[in-house]
Amino acid sequence: MTIDFPHGWWGTDLGVARASVGTYELYPTESLPVVDESRFDGTFSWLVPDAPHDPLRAMEVAALAEHIALPAPFERFMSSQVLMDAIPSCTGCDFDLAPRPVPSPVEPAAQLVRFLRDQRDTVIWYLYLRPGAEPFVIASPWLLEIVGLEDVDRTTLIANMVRAADGFEQFVHRFWLENSLWFSVNEGDESTDEMNLYLAHYTAAI
Repeated sequence: MTIDFPHGWWGTDLGVARASVGTYELYPTESLPVVDESRFDGTFSWLVPDAPHDPLRAMEVAALAEHIALPAPFERFMSSQVLMDAIPSCTGCDFDLAPRPVPSPVEPAAQLVRFLRDQRDTVIWYLYLRPGAEPFVIASPWLLEIVGLEDVDRTTLIANMVRAADGFEQFVHRFWLENSLWFSVNEGDESTDEMNLYLAHYTAAI
């Protein structure tokens, strides 16, 4: 039976527009602003047009791809240091590509590839690859590749594997947008029309 993971977004505050009790808050997916996905074509040109591949990063991705079929947008992004450097993080997150996939602890036929982690491992993000299905992104407060999870009951494991986005580019875009907004509302960085429209989803209710 296919697992229906809980849906949500581990995000930060957006100033007074959206509060957060701690460093991260798990926001319901249905509470998030809708974004324009028409630009999503796997090239990330909305972020950096014609961003070059980094040879060392490309080698890491190629080595990982020997173990599992990776979606093209994932390969494109994770092999470009320029693209990764274009994503700000207000919580010190780093794109940290796992050297190889690991089986899902709740669905052994599926594979997990870690690609992003908080500096204190408060939240870790994975590409979830399920046979015969489109890859999606999950977030967890646990390192899901560590030994010992076999002692955790399955219901608890699933509850801590939140489906953050239905696709990799969708995830990267919202992560970029929200972190850029954090620096705008909290540090005074310049905002864009896209950022202002996103924030208006929250300020309209204040």
